[in-house]
Amino acid sequence: MSNLNDLIDRTHFDYEQNETKAKQLEERILQVPGMSKEYLPKRQYGQNYKGDQLGVTAQSLIVKGDKPLAAFLGLDLNYWHEKNKRDQERQEYIDAFKEKTEELKYKNQQDKVAREKRMIWNQTHNITQHRNY
Repeated sequence: MSNLNDLIDRTHFDYEQNETKAKQLEERILQVPGMSKEYLPKRQYGQNYKGDQLGVTAQSLIVKGDKPLAAFLGLDLNYWHEKNKRDQERQEYIDAFKEKTEELKYKNQQDKVAREKRMIWNQTHNITQHRNY
């Protein structure tokens, strides 16, 4: 009978340890920026959250905000890597486009000044006078 009592006590101790770990995991999840208790499903006493139990919103926030936790929960990190890569490429394209635009703006301004100089020359000199460039 003492073996059964030992087994019951050990099982209870393990159950309590699991609950402590589950609470720590829940606290870590709730520390993720933007996370709310509403995004977490109900869990049974002594049971940890698993990545596939979480909703899309919670998964996205965890993957975006706490990569080690996402890896621990077995969530897919690839989506955010790809999204960050696409965002970075898009930003590089925008920056290059702005740089080209600035260059063209400067060139157009220089062309405008040259046209105005020619126009003033033509207005102040007759056709027989040659301009020295």
